[in-house]
This record gives sequence, C-alpha cells and structure tokens, in this order.
Amino acid sequence: MTNTMIQVQLSQYGPPSELTLVDTHIPQPQAGEVLIKVEAAGVNYSDILRRRNQYFQPTPLPYILGSEAVGKIVSVGANVAEPYVAGTAVLAILSFGGGYSEYVVSMAQYCVPLPPGMDAKTATGIFVQGSTAQLMISQVAKELKGKSVLINAAAGGVGSLLVQLAKLNGARVIAASSADEKLQVARANGADATVNYSLPNWSEKVKEANNGTGVDIAFEMVGGEVYNETIKSLAPGGHLIIYGCASGVQGTIHPEHFVDENISQSGFNLAFYITHKMPVWQEALGTVIGLLAQGKLKVDTSQAFDLKDAAEAHRQIEARQTTGKVVLTVNN
Repeated sequence: MTNTMIQVQLSQYGPPSELTLVDTHIPQPQAGEVLIKVEAAGVNYSDILRRRNQYFQPTPLPYILGSEAVGKIVSVGANVAEPYVAGTAVLAILSFGGGYSEYVVSMAQYCVPLPPGMDAKTATGIFVQGSTAQLMISQVAKELKGKSVLINAAAGGVGSLLVQLAKLNGARVIAASSADEKLQVARANGADATVNYSLPNWSEKVKEANNGTGVDIAFEMVGGEVYNETIKSLAPGGHLIIYGCASGVQGTIHPEHFVDENISQSGFNLAFYITHKMPVWQEALGTVIGLLAQGKLKVDTSQAFDLKDAAEAHRQIEARQTTGKVVLTVNN
C-alpha cells in the first residue's frame, strides 16, 4: 500500500466544477479509530447543499464531502477491539465528511459491521436513505396498515425505499414523480398507483387513484407547487410529513387550510435522531440491514459513478436525472 491517496475536495462554494481531485497522504488511525479502504461512497442531497454553502451546518473549506463510506478495515488504532478488525466490511458514518476518498479514518463506534456478502454499493443506502425512510414510518407516521399513502420523489434514494417499506407495512401506495420513467421505477418497487407531478392540478389525479378521496398520509420533500398540491391531495384529518425542500422554493398554502381541513404537518431531520435518540436510530439501522439481508428490501444503485466523476454525479442529481441511490465507486 502506498502512502498517498486521492480525494475529491471542495475548495470553494459553487457549482459542481468546484469539486476537484487532490492527492494527499493516507491518514493513520488514532486511538479508537479504524482506517478503511473505501469501496463505495454515498452521494446525498446534503452534499449538494454543502457545496452550495446552503447546508444548515457550516461547511469549512477546504472540505471533503461524503457522510457515508463502505469498505474494509485495513488497520486499527489503540483500544479498538472486535468486531473492528482488519478485513471486516463496515459502513462508516462520517459526521464531518470525508467519504469522497480512497481511504477514510472513522471512529470505530460509528462503524456498522455488514452482513457477509452484502454489496458495498447497496450498503451505502443504509445510513441516510434507509434510516430516514424507516424512522419516518416507525416514529412519525407510526401506523400505515390499511392507510393510503402518497410518496413524492418516489424514485429517489429515500422515496424508493419509502415505497417498499410502506408496502411492507400494509399501506396502499400512490407514488408521484416528475417523469414517466421514474414512475416505472416506483411501480417496480410495488407502488399501487402513480401520478406525474409535473402536470397541473395533479392532486386530482391522486384522488382519482384513491377511489375519489384524499390520502391519509403524504411524504414530501420537493417544495414549491409540489408542496401546495400535496396538501390538496390529503383527506380531511390527513398527515403531511416533510423531510426536505429539494427545489429550494417554499410552498404558499395559507395556514388556515390546515385548520379548515384539520390537517397536521410534521417535520423530519435525521440528525435529530442521531443526536438525541441514538438507540431509536440504531434500531432503525438494524431493521433496514435485516430487511436487506433477507431480500425484502432493495437499494437501486444502478447509477454509480467513479470517484473522479463526483462532479458529474452532482450535476445529474441537480438536473433530476437520477433514480435510487447515487454512489461513487472507488477502484483503488
């Protein structure tokens, strides 16, 4: 093993072109840490927000993006014991970035050992997308059996898992997206009906697909007019769950609409559970890993990019050209 590696570095905030390859020394694990040879790194929308300097937490420059990396441990620091030994395949959760690299150091306690044979690309979907989807269902929606559920951005990383998990929990799922080819992905994941939300007044199509009535629960992360139409898609007493605003545009529905229709709205932020409810979050991770290992849940990683093409991955996500979990692969 040489003592140098390649990383994708963000030196200035701005467009994807600000992501550049740099050579640097391979770090050495300190006490409590492990060194991981990265095989795959997840790309998340939070990475794009950090690149634009729009993330809710500061992003110091220069910065290495990537909150999750999957690979095998190659060495460990002092006070690290089993199961964190050389050769163990792990998912590393990186609170301060670093995943867009050939090697990464992580605290052992933030590494999740993976079941034998689990594909590295698949494992990148466990942390952000997997635990987000599972926690929104188990902790926010709470009960889906027999309910009608609308899932926006249903072919995305979180959305594709929400569709599958909602079906596993006994819901009738209406999947919404901006393109027909993405709706095909949602149908393949088990959606009962699909709606294209690039069309005007698409909330009426949702009701048509739900026997003429609004849905009980809606998962929304697009914002703008999609948010407005999503609220119109809810039945009286319905529950709206928001976990992002990818368009960057705020909705304009007046608060009185919530009062008139007795609609409730909940927000979800994964960081809250990691910081304040770690046992609950760990249980969600375990559930997702178990479902993947049993073949009951699948992660679409068909859109993988080489590490050196991280900028192109960002471009395609921003252009809404991707489906499933976007992954950077590392061939070191």
